[in-house]
Amino acid sequence: TSIAENAGSSLTLTATLSNATTANVTVTLSTSGTGTEGTDYSTISDITITAGDTTGTATFTPTDDSVYEGNETGIVAIDTVSGGSANESNTPQVVTITINENESAPTVTLTSSASSIDENAGSSLTLTATLSVATTANVTVGISTSGTGTEGTDYATISDITIAAGSTTGTTSFTPTD
Repeated sequence: TSIAENAGSSLTLTATLSNATTANVTVTLSTSGTGTEGTDYSTISDITITAGDTTGTATFTPTDDSVYEGNETGIVAIDTVSGGSANESNTPQVVTITINENESAPTVTLTSSASSIDENAGSSLTLTATLSVATTANVTVGISTSGTGTEGTDYATISDITIAAGSTTGTTSFTPTD
């Protein structure tokens, strides 16, 4: 089962008894998976099946955010069953829901604080890598060089840029050698 992160709707989770009971039955749910309850989807309530009924429901509602995370899963399982002498079927009852990512994978652009610098400037240019959208993991931007100047001789070695999780920019320096 899957739902888009930006669906604007919910999935219904239904617990079903084989027979009605004379007492309320509480089905306690547990969650796991790559998605986080309360962050990637709303908190899921336990299910109460009212005395005399055979079904009860809870909802699974994805949270639309602006961070690229890739598809995530919400795994919902019956943790305990209490009331009305009811118990869980012999086979563990588990539902896996895929939350389909709606943000595009990020792209990166590289800019410089200036297009030229004097060899004897005594300062550096700032190179900035910018992601189109934040991610939940660090992103490393490998920097390669070419041209008539030689890295390590005409200018200092340029380090790769790491953009921290949740951020959209990272920087390194370009420092000419006099």
